Amino acid sequence: MNSEGVRETIRPMTHALARVSVVRGQGEDEGLPFIDDYITINENIVDYLTTFSGITKDDLDPRVSRHNLVPLKIAYKRLWILLNLGCRFLGHGLRQDFRVINIQIPRAQIVDTIDLFFVKARLRKLSLAFLAWYLLGENIQLETHDSIEDARTALQLHRKYLEYEDAGILETMLQDIYRAGRDTNFKPPRKEDQVIQRTDTPPIPIEGIPGPSTPARFGGPAGQQGGAGLGPKPTWTPGKGSPLR
Repeated sequence: MNSEGVRETIRPMTHALARVSVVRGQGEDEGLPFIDDYITINENIVDYLTTFSGITKDDLDPRVSRHNLVPLKIAYKRLWILLNLGCRFLGHGLRQDFRVINIQIPRAQIVDTIDLFFVKARLRKLSLAFLAWYLLGENIQLETHDSIEDARTALQLHRKYLEYEDAGILETMLQDIYRAGRDTNFKPPRKEDQVIQRTDTPPIPIEGIPGPSTPARFGGPAGQQGGAGLGPKPTWTPGKGSPLR
């Protein structure tokens, strides 16, 4: 009942998939996108959430868009093929992405950097932009988001994580990351007077032993929303409400 005494039915807010970007996780083309689809949406769009999505009205308008516009079913099928090939999906905060896509990915095929750099006792998960600034020395998402940039950044963070594991310094680095987060309110400083000293990856202090490296693992990870390595073929059936049913 609104203020004028009229009964209204208000639809709950819903999110729709607008773009799917997949970069290769290993090999000569590591970091290069091989899927970058913009989704055709027939329903009325109330808010493009450009600050967070990077999507504008022109991106999804078939009359003026410069991008490859495809139906949701086509974008879904491409991810479904990667899933059934056994590819691992690497990204940051993938749970919400998969929920919006309406696809179920087995946990064994997910590598999420939001969980890799998380200390449960701190009760706070870290943003991709903050981790990129502190661990990689890069500033991303300065004005808006770009899914390919986010995918490549997640891939680099995964490499860092493996380096820290190999060197036996993961727990120390996690504590350093959260300490820097407290000093910056967990946001990348944008001003020169807010610079916090980053901690470089310490070398292994034993002569004759090479420094940390990323081990080769069966079934290479992909960037956000994709995969390049092959593994055992899983059994999977599209769930209720899936575009494939």
